Amino acid sequence: MDATEYTPLIDSKPHGPRRKRFFTRAAISLVMAIAVLSTYLSYRASLWNAVYTVRYPELNKPLRVRLYTHNIRFDNHNLDKHERYWSERKHLVTSSIDYNTDASFASVVCLQEVLHHQLQDILFNLNNKDTREEWTYYGVGRSDGHTRGEYAPILYRTSDWDLVDNKTFWLSETPRIPSKGWDAALERIVTMVTLRSKLNPLITLNFFNTHFDHRGKAARRHSAQLIANKMENYNNYPSFLCGDFNTQPTDEPYQILIKHGMKDSRALIDHLHHYGHTGTFTGFNKHHEANSVIDYVWAPYFAENGNGQPSVETTDSINYYNWDFHKTHKIALRSFAILHSYFDFYMSDHRPVSADYDVLRTFF
Repeated sequence: MDATEYTPLIDSKPHGPRRKRFFTRAAISLVMAIAVLSTYLSYRASLWNAVYTVRYPELNKPLRVRLYTHNIRFDNHNLDKHERYWSERKHLVTSSIDYNTDASFASVVCLQEVLHHQLQDILFNLNNKDTREEWTYYGVGRSDGHTRGEYAPILYRTSDWDLVDNKTFWLSETPRIPSKGWDAALERIVTMVTLRSKLNPLITLNFFNTHFDHRGKAARRHSAQLIANKMENYNNYPSFLCGDFNTQPTDEPYQILIKHGMKDSRALIDHLHHYGHTGTFTGFNKHHEANSVIDYVWAPYFAENGNGQPSVETTDSINYYNWDFHKTHKIALRSFAILHSYFDFYMSDHRPVSADYDVLRTFF
């Protein structure tokens, strides 16, 4: 074909300045449509919020949640000096739980070093005055995933909570099966439950309970990282973490949890609302208490001191997980306690620790 006979196809699309104006108008229209839709949805959600809280005013009140954690000391037949048998200690352990988790709280109890028969003793004593067997638990033995070895059980009242989900994982390179991790001396587990409040069904929370290894330094470091990874965006609910971490605030595992956005209740509370002792681990010798801090109640990154007082400590955290929960929940710490454990003898080599949080669902 001769070049003079070639006629190029006509481009029917706008080009040059016309094409640019076309896309500019389209982009502006899209942005305006999104803005209008967003405003409409926000208005509709706000209206629904208002209607819901008027019809159900109890849902607009904070739920007072008490977290209670205690390493009760396993039933040791080779007693340390000054240590008492479980048969002598069990009533003190149970009465402390009973007294400190009265019906005015939606309580969650996290225990460590619990053998199967000890768990049965505690549940029997808690339910002894109530034929409904109100207290129940979730947890497994760490040695076989059933009943062998120590539990890290989570106890709760069936009148306060509905169980939504439960899981156990091991602090190791193979978290789905019973196993030791890294340089740990023993198997270590994490017990997790998701509970929905019966008083306010709009509030659902995750609770994690654990016991870090007492010997393995690397195991404690990796355990903190593993738990942080598990908790990040675990589901659509805020998470609390309790337990015996065999870790002091200056240690690396503590700092790992802080950097992953967890709030230490002991550091978050103000001096006025911190009741009791300063140390959580005592040993059994009254005259030579260890008095170190290794037991904790951790809260989500957006938890606040709810008393209008400055916190005991200020820590910087990076909010890696559950980014949007602060938009739908308000969590405020009201009180914190390291409780008494000596009554002529120590009921355990650890003191119980409790923290009271007000949880409010701010957006439905």
